[in-house]
Amino acid sequence: MPSFDRDVRTRTLARIIGPYLIIVAAALFVRQTTFSAFLSGFMENDQLVFVTGAFTVIAGLTVLGAHHHWNSISAVLVSLIGLIATAKGGALMIAPEFGAEATEMVVQSKHHARRHRR
Repeated sequence: MPSFDRDVRTRTLARIIGPYLIIVAAALFVRQTTFSAFLSGFMENDQLVFVTGAFTVIAGLTVLGAHHHWNSISAVLVSLIGLIATAKGGALMIAPEFGAEATEMVVQSKHHARRHRR
């Protein structure tokens, strides 16, 4: 079995996860006016929610399979992201109604915040 440097693996995964999170945050910021409608429409499509959950589980399990150590703060963060992605994907596949309820709360709070700013 080949040996590997845990720190190198942590940095490699962080180089993948970091830009992904930055891109998602930037997209949400730029599209914040249409995000509520987008999110509601997404959660209404059962097939899309299921497939997204499946790919999220695969991504999370890939991170966990490649990175199963907790020896530094950065390693803990990478492993937690893998764990959270796996749990989120599984929830989308098994119990999408919880995601729909959370989505509705986000959408309602967004509309509520907009009304109070005016």
